[in-house]
Formats: sequence, structure tokens, C-alpha cells
Amino acid sequence: MNTQARLGRVLFSPFMLWIAALIVCSYFIFSFDKKALVVEVDKQESIWDSVQRYGRALKLTHVKKGIDLAGGTYLVLGVELEKAIENKLALENKNFDTLFQTKGLRSLPTKKQVLGDRIELEFANDEAARACANLLKDVRKGLLRVKQSEAAVEVMLAPEVELEIRTGAIEQAVNVLSNRLGGYGVEGIVVQEHGDRQVVVQLPGIDDPEHVKSVITKTAHLEFKIVEKVAATKDSLLDDFDHDLPSDKMIIPGRVEEGEQETRWYLVSAFPDLTGDRMVSARVEYDEFNRPVVSFKLDSAGGREFAELTGNNIGRNLGIIIDDVVYMAPNIKQELSGGSGQISGNFTRNEAFDLALVLKSGALHAPLKIEQENRVGASLGQDSINSGIMSCLIALLLVFIFSILYYKIPGLLAVIALVCNIFLTLVCLSYLKATLTLPGVAGIVLTIGMAIDASILIYERIKEELAAGTGLRTAINHGFGGAMAVIMDSNITTFLTGLVLYQFGGPAIKGFAVTLMAGIVATLLSGIYFLKAMFVFLLDMFGIKEMKF
Repeated sequence: MNTQARLGRVLFSPFMLWIAALIVCSYFIFSFDKKALVVEVDKQESIWDSVQRYGRALKLTHVKKGIDLAGGTYLVLGVELEKAIENKLALENKNFDTLFQTKGLRSLPTKKQVLGDRIELEFANDEAARACANLLKDVRKGLLRVKQSEAAVEVMLAPEVELEIRTGAIEQAVNVLSNRLGGYGVEGIVVQEHGDRQVVVQLPGIDDPEHVKSVITKTAHLEFKIVEKVAATKDSLLDDFDHDLPSDKMIIPGRVEEGEQETRWYLVSAFPDLTGDRMVSARVEYDEFNRPVVSFKLDSAGGREFAELTGNNIGRNLGIIIDDVVYMAPNIKQELSGGSGQISGNFTRNEAFDLALVLKSGALHAPLKIEQENRVGASLGQDSINSGIMSCLIALLLVFIFSILYYKIPGLLAVIALVCNIFLTLVCLSYLKATLTLPGVAGIVLTIGMAIDASILIYERIKEELAAGTGLRTAINHGFGGAMAVIMDSNITTFLTGLVLYQFGGPAIKGFAVTLMAGIVATLLSGIYFLKAMFVFLLDMFGIKEMKF
């Protein structure tokens, strides 16, 4: 009866539950690369060769490798926030005409233009300028700052609005780039804010980084404008204005298609009649000649505006403009309802795919420019992986030697708990679908050194209990319970440090912080609960009454 009771106690012990949980986790976080498992025909391999082959094929299913481990491209992009502010002011400038007419302003500005971070309005006299300034202060209160100087009015964004635009441009750039790069189906791509005007992009394992860079930096600002005139040269259009182009007009080039030597130039309004902000979808299709085209769909409000725009301009050409380049300017035959359309231009399939991708992901509020670029070769990344694995093994070996020499059998149990610690860290990273980087490997190595502290605190407390004449099982219970507060206190403070590093650090620091925090969670689970479960299992299984610490 005692034997059956002991066997039941062992089988349903916390340690066996731990083993079952670890086996289940292994199934979900590890997998084998089938290509790496293939053995060449007629090749004889030893047991060690087989072990190496399976080791190379083993991979973490949900943990992606960063560029320093997988190789790839590291980009630091500067966000031109001033352009986002200028675009906002251009939109306000466009709306001024409607506002002035609606509010019955008697004297309209003789000239208005956007100059950097301000709009300048010129009037015939001081009285007209004062009336405009008062109107803007009343209607655009909280949005604009208005300053009158004689017959001129200077308009700027309110400080809180400008701050919101700057912050929003960074966040929007991160979201747009994440959507664009996600369309390539490459794992491990990281897009993060860096500082107050930069975005960091990590592209591991990209075969054609130059192509991806062109997609990243494309603003993809879609506009629809009625074409006023077309010419073979820019100067011929300027001749109509004696080379003094009004501020409400602009001349932009057409897209040079394959086989063409010269471009055409288009005279259009400086303000769009409709923008791509209303777009809800864009995809690649094929026309009747099996040529790739990009079909787009506008939302309901955009569809109504598109129908009104085409209905009011039948017989004229509608310029479809992307990043100040006219892609096509078809003649409007009839009102186009439904909010759908196509963009053609002798695209290749890849060009059409890229265009649909950037239009679907949305236009950037502010242009991006590449400020820094670093490339890591795949072989260098593999060297980093090998070095990281070796450092973990050396750390484990040193801890193993120290633990065995100082604590004997309990030291061996502590090392087993450390192995469980590393495994649980990988489980946490898999659950978070984190990207493992070289600093992250350093965080795992640091965790190994820190995790043994929990075992030392527990063992020293057990030694004190045994010295006082307490029984082994009671001493173990008191050791774990007594050291719990100290272990929790030290690890919680370190975890909070990791949170601060993750919140304010750069990409490399974030990678270190993630593994550090995951390692701390794993330390609490393996260093307390798993280790105690092993002790209880040994006591119940073998009936141990004494143990040297």
C-alpha cells in the first residue's frame, strides 16, 4: 500500500506536471527544417554527423532572427517633419478660398503662398488684411496663429497642433512602413521609432535591398487634378505666364514610359481636387491586352467626390498624380460613379505590385530620407550565432563546475533548473513572437549568471535550517519560503530596469531588454517552482532523509 501510494504521489507530483508542460512547449516552439535534414544519396555518416545535421535543422518556429544573426540591411531613416507641416498648411491654404467666400469676406487676398512653416497672404490695403486676420482668428481659433503686419497676414499652426503633426508623422511612418514591408512576406522585419525624428528599419535576409529601399522611401502621395495644359517642354508652359508662374499653379512632369526618350509636362493646380486619403484598396489586375494595371477603390465619400469631379469636367483630362509625377491623364468621357478606377502605364508586374502595395498601405505624411545604412553578411550572422551558443555553453559549464564543487547534488539540480530557465526564456520569446538579436543573446547569457543567485539564496537558507536541527523536508520548505521575498525583490527591480530600457532604448537595447525581462520571468518559474518540484520528487521517489548542501 505504501509503495502504491508513493508511486501515485510521484506520478502526480508537480515535477511530472512540469515535465509534461515542457514537452508540450517543445512541440510548439521547435521545428526542423526539412531541407537541412535531407541526406545525400550513398553518403555514410556517423552518429556525430547525424547529431550535427539535426542540430543545424533545429529552429525556433516563432522566434525570428535579427539582421545581426540572419544577415541583412539596417537603415536609419530621417522623417522630414517640416514637409508634413508644410503639407498641412497647403491644405489650409487651399480651403481659404471656400472659407472666405462662405463668410462673405469682401476683399480677397491678391497673393497667397506657403513658405515653409507659414502662409503669407497679401491684400490691397491694411483694412482688408485686418478683416481677414480677424476672420481667421475667430474661425480657426486653436488651430492657427494669425499675425497681421500692414497689408500682409502671416498664418502659422498653433504650437500644440504642430506638435501633434510632428508626433503623428513619426507614428504614421512606422505604421505605413510596417504595412508596406509586410507585403513582402519576409519574417523578422523590424520597424521602430528612434528618437524624435527617426525610424529604424531592420531587413533580415532581403535578397534585393535596393529594390526594398525604393519602396520604403516612396511617399506614394496620390492626387487627382484637372490638367489645364500639356506641352513637350516646361519652358513652353512658362511662356504663357512670362516665366512668372502663379502660386496657385504648378508644372509637373509625366512618367517616362519604356521606349520614350522625352517626357511631357503638365500644367495643373497647386491644390489637389481629390487625394488618395480616400482610398480603401488597391490591387494588380490585367487589361484586355494582358498588361498589368493597378485598380483602386475609394470610400463612399471619395466616390461621391470622384463622381462630382468627373461629372463637372467632361471633355477635360484628369491627371492621376503620384509623388508629383503624372502617371496618366485620360480624357473624361462621362461621370464616373462608384469610386473605382485604374492606373496604367506599361508597368512590369513587379512595378504594378510595388505601386499597389504603397497605395494600399497609405501615403506618408512626411517624406523619408536614408541617413544611415549598414549591411551584415549572412556568414557574419552565422558566426554571431555560433559565438552566442558557445558563450551560453561556456557560462553553463562554469556554473556547473562551481555548483557541483560547492553544493554537490543540490548544485546539479540548480544547473538543471538553469537549463529549464533558458528553455522558458525561449518559450516567452516564442509567445511574444520576438526578434532575437545579438544583444538578446547577451541578455540570455547574463540571465544564466543572475539566475544562479536564486539557488544560492535558497540553499544558504536551507543550510541554516539544517544547522538548527530542522528535518530535511521542513528545511527545504522553509528555505524556499524564506528566500522568496528576497528573490522577488531583486528580480522585480531588475525587471523594472528592463522596462525602462525597452521604453527608451534604441533597437539594440530593446533586444537586450526583451530577453532580460523574459529571463527574469523564467528565473522566478524555474529557480523557485521547478527547482522545488525536483527536490520534492527526489524525496518522494527515493525516500531521501539527508542531503549535503
